Amino acid sequence: MTVIPFPACRFTPADLVAFYRIALPKCSRGAWAAVARQTGRHHDRLLISLPGIEDPVFIFERDVSGRYRLWFREGGTRCIGSASTAEECLGVWHAAPVRRRSGAVPGR
Repeated sequence: MTVIPFPACRFTPADLVAFYRIALPKCSRGAWAAVARQTGRHHDRLLISLPGIEDPVFIFERDVSGRYRLWFREGGTRCIGSASTAEECLGVWHAAPVRRRSGAVPGR
């Protein structure tokens, strides 16, 4: 029996569950326009496009060493998250509680 090893640069099913747990609500609200997958010999990427912007603005990536990175592209590319697990890397997108300004009157 031949066993084919799972490439370290590929997202696991658990990685995709973690990503889509965040992505699906954003897509359904219209905050994100599309998610596309790009795989290569040394990486696996999810490219996130925003409404009205042609090129992907965010890139979630797993590289050949198994490390996760989250990139932001606007006038250049910068890493906004890096971790050894998908959950940790995507932590930058976990919703923080909404704070209201004191004295604010709703509905005005």
